[in-house]
Amino acid sequence: MIIEMMLDGNLEINDKDKVILCDKMPTINYNKKLYEIIKDMKKDKVPLKIILRSICFGFSTKNLKSIVNLLKESMIENELIALETKKGLIGYKEVINIDENKFKNTIEEIKSEFLEKRNLTEESILLASLLNSNKFLKNIFNKYEKEELNKRLEEIKDTEIAEKVKVAQTTINTMNAIIATMMVNSTRTV
Repeated sequence: MIIEMMLDGNLEINDKDKVILCDKMPTINYNKKLYEIIKDMKKDKVPLKIILRSICFGFSTKNLKSIVNLLKESMIENELIALETKKGLIGYKEVINIDENKFKNTIEEIKSEFLEKRNLTEESILLASLLNSNKFLKNIFNKYEKEELNKRLEEIKDTEIAEKVKVAQTTINTMNAIIATMMVNSTRTV
């Protein structure tokens, strides 16, 4: 969501991993909620760590549940997922089913943009770069397709979007490190 808001011009992340809200209010409900949470922190520059701690590991899970529910509603509305209730060992549980066709269509769209030398959108570049750096595409692209993807990503190395990709990757790495640290700390015995 933070990266989506960054692309939409709702916020910026400076080189010290501090989030700066822009005057442009998000239009998507789950991003509006996150924007409001950050705004309520009443600081011009809020460290990403503080935002994550407050949402994921704060005293109340109200903000996290609110954001997740809004995100889930959006995904259902866009028919990306469907919810199903299944009986488990201890009552009923909600199961999320991903629409495999939409998932495959997204992957095919990325492939066609990169492999057919079409004009690349910022979203496709960012998504492909992040998926590529996280080794997610390894199981989806064959060796030739992966080489072509890397060539195309190399072509945009000195462009404005490359800077956004770098910030997005740093942001994701920071979020992963924070979450991992917090999980380790929460499992330690006193």
